[in-house]
Amino acid sequence: MKENITKNIWTVGEVDKAAASTIASQLNIKPFLAKILVAKGFDTVEKANTYLSGNIKDLADPFLLKDMDAAVKRINRAVADHETILIYGDYDVDGVTSVAALWRYLTFKGADVITYIPERINEGYGLNVAALEKFAKQGVNLIITVDSGITAHEEIDFANSIGIDVVITDHHECREELPHAVAVVNPHRQDSEYPFRELAGVGVVFRLICALEDNKNLTNLCSKYSDIVALGTVADVMPIIGENRIIVKHGLSCLVNTKNKGLCALIEQTFSERKTAQRKNITASSIGFGLAPRINAAGRIGDVQKALQLLITEDKLEADEIAQYLCQVNRQRQYIENQIFEQAVEQIESTHDFDNDKVIVLFSDCWHIGVIGIVASKLTERYKLPSILISVDGDIGKGSGRSVKGFNINEAISSCKDLLIKYGGHELAAGLTIEKENVASFRKAINEYAKNSFDFDSVCNYIDADFEIDVKDITVEHAKDISALEPFGLRNPLPVFCIKDVTITEIFSIGEGKHLKLTIEKDGYIATALYFGMSRERFGFSEQDKADIMCNIDLNDFRGTLSVQAVIKDMRITSSENREKQSQQKLFCDILNGNECVPEEHFPQMLHMRSAFLFLKSLPYGFDTSFELDLWKCAKKISSDYNIACTCVMLNIILRVFDEMKLITLEKATDECVTVTLLKTEGKVNIENSQFLQQLRK
Repeated sequence: MKENITKNIWTVGEVDKAAASTIASQLNIKPFLAKILVAKGFDTVEKANTYLSGNIKDLADPFLLKDMDAAVKRINRAVADHETILIYGDYDVDGVTSVAALWRYLTFKGADVITYIPERINEGYGLNVAALEKFAKQGVNLIITVDSGITAHEEIDFANSIGIDVVITDHHECREELPHAVAVVNPHRQDSEYPFRELAGVGVVFRLICALEDNKNLTNLCSKYSDIVALGTVADVMPIIGENRIIVKHGLSCLVNTKNKGLCALIEQTFSERKTAQRKNITASSIGFGLAPRINAAGRIGDVQKALQLLITEDKLEADEIAQYLCQVNRQRQYIENQIFEQAVEQIESTHDFDNDKVIVLFSDCWHIGVIGIVASKLTERYKLPSILISVDGDIGKGSGRSVKGFNINEAISSCKDLLIKYGGHELAAGLTIEKENVASFRKAINEYAKNSFDFDSVCNYIDADFEIDVKDITVEHAKDISALEPFGLRNPLPVFCIKDVTITEIFSIGEGKHLKLTIEKDGYIATALYFGMSRERFGFSEQDKADIMCNIDLNDFRGTLSVQAVIKDMRITSSENREKQSQQKLFCDILNGNECVPEEHFPQMLHMRSAFLFLKSLPYGFDTSFELDLWKCAKKISSDYNIACTCVMLNIILRVFDEMKLITLEKATDECVTVTLLKTEGKVNIENSQFLQQLRK
């Protein structure tokens, strides 16, 4: 498997202790909580208090959004004159919640409202002429777009020509020229004066509702709609800062005791095994990994109207039936997603030119259009490269792309607009429509753009710790303090802590070998740590080894019993071991350059050779598959598993001997890592014939 090697770069913050002490004293909060607030930049009493309170009154005046006054005027006239209003949405969670929230509000106001969400496969995203013609015949006078419309220039011109007014509410990036609508309400407008630009589509709708109420009754509006608005905001992966954090904070509180029958049913179906605990503690993570995927599944491979009906129904039986349906469709989505992912990986491994092409572009005529965006996201996570998957139907392909931090995929796709029928999106996610015959040219063009606009070799995974703690700080009380800072999310992450010089006393495989459970100790204090996605084979540490860790602190509620655990994000050897590691790296370089002889303790014997080869064969990759090795960790692993003293210098020598004797191919990656491919051999190989080994002996 060819995966990009992305180096983890650690930074550990220093906290202004005086500021933390002042905040703790004046706000009457615990010192640990105050330290986190200061680390996050809320380093004054006023800033910290604003963050903790999340007051709905801190939302800006919605009329600061350009064209909001025109939108309110036109909608109020439509309500007063009993015109037929169409709410035109999108098939993702943000779009569905936007339609639901606005429908609930306008219906409550006595408006004549109908809704429409285009079908993903046959119609695709956004306004389309066929739908406009249909609704014109039904007497629609006004269309309000939600989470869409900002790029629909031709469609809105057509609506104008047939006597339909359009009010656009959207949050996607704007082009230089805006559509000719009655109102274009979008915080991303170039002339926007609204102080917060990162609203979700449903967040813009909520601000429209506030404006329709003349920005009064905010508490009441929040209690009515913030559960739905929070759901859409988190699902669309909006930054949980500023106004989004205020909305989501209130929305999570409302979700716990929501009166929305559909949300009640979905929560119960989603968390059926741990229903009580989850209902008491619904977090942004509960939405992102539990509720949102089920609603999204309807828009991807099922009936999106069911998802909308779930959020607006007042019938409990209907709500239960729809929630059950959404859970079933989500399971089906997961199956399809896994199939496409495997096929995509196979394409990449066999055809992608990693040296020259930095944007992965794949297409197939058997991929479900509703799932390719999720798969693109998984591919980007694996290969650390932007990924675009295109589902082709006949001569037309519809694609979905995801990107890495720093590379604006919407701008990259826009640079190829001459090859596209349609496109649009965000910095990290975008969609497109293209003729099949242009896919190869598009792949070439976007990679040419990427080559000239972004240094992919500079992509690193930065892990930033708020500050350093000790094992004794992993307590239930501190975990509760962290919970008080919810909600977390994009640009407001869960606090990360660094703990140095911990001793790993126990290692257990859990989750069918996919994860690890560790017992760690320092200065007599003991704690449990979980390392998700790390197998025992890849771990590289043994019991009694010392390590530095980056982790979150997580509160676990199991059948009413609270416990605490560290959730590991990354581990590395301690500073003292790192010095030894660097010393061995320098020694090996000197040996290769002929400046040093191999010390006896680093010279491999046949037992070391056999143990290293058995170790390589034990890894879950097989022959003719490339995999990455951390030399230091592997040397320690061989020492532990085979009860021998294997050093990093020794392993370096062994791998070069294996490469010379055609047992492996060896590719240098970094000073710490190499890429290895096991080769099939016929007959026995006499290691003693290695010229490299003989030269070292001399």
